[in-house]
Amino acid sequence: MKEVISLTELKKVARLSKLEFSEEELQDFFQDINNIVAHFEKLNELDLQDVSPTSHLSWSEPPFFSDEPQEGEGGEEVLKRAPWVVNGYFVVPRIVDKGEGK
Repeated sequence: MKEVISLTELKKVARLSKLEFSEEELQDFFQDINNIVAHFEKLNELDLQDVSPTSHLSWSEPPFFSDEPQEGEGGEEVLKRAPWVVNGYFVVPRIVDKGEGK
């Protein structure tokens, strides 16, 4: 198996994504991701010169939806369902700590 992403890189991405994996899970994921990329590399070997490109899977016209303004839910109703609100604002946990981007 050709290694496209190293185990060290995978661990770094997991850490930055705040994902926790056991060593066994990391090894499995490492193999899976490299196998997936190897499969796509194999697809890149296909001769597609005579195949016309498509922009969507359906040969019919794409559906069009009206772009008309609609009544939304009131702000108070939305805030009632939020898990954490302060002074009328949603509060979410910090996901990027200072110094993590280094």
